[in-house]
Amino acid sequence: MVGVTAVAALALTGCGTDAGGGGAVAGDKAAVAKDDGVDVANAPISADELCAYLKKELPGVRKQGSEIGAMAQLTMGIADLYGDHLDQLDGDVLDAQAVQTCPETRDELVKAAGVKSLGDL
Repeated sequence: MVGVTAVAALALTGCGTDAGGGGAVAGDKAAVAKDDGVDVANAPISADELCAYLKKELPGVRKQGSEIGAMAQLTMGIADLYGDHLDQLDGDVLDAQAVQTCPETRDELVKAAGVKSLGDL
């Protein structure tokens, strides 16, 4: 289990905006596409699937009682959702999908986790 946790944490940690601070505005499909070729249109998990997952996870994330707990639960859950497609997980794309399909749920989750974007996990 520790190995899975480490892989998930590393996978999501590397997904945020670039160090230059010039990250894409969520929802901007052209700006979200990176060298990995993953964008909102071709992400392995559809925006609707992601939204359904996030809505299901929201009550459990709220119960965590700490930002670290919420971040950990979200990180592990999203890694599990992506399963064999972790190599295609892009935090900016993930966030753009959530902004498009379930912005209120996304806002509650990032607030609970103490981050500005799902890409910051």
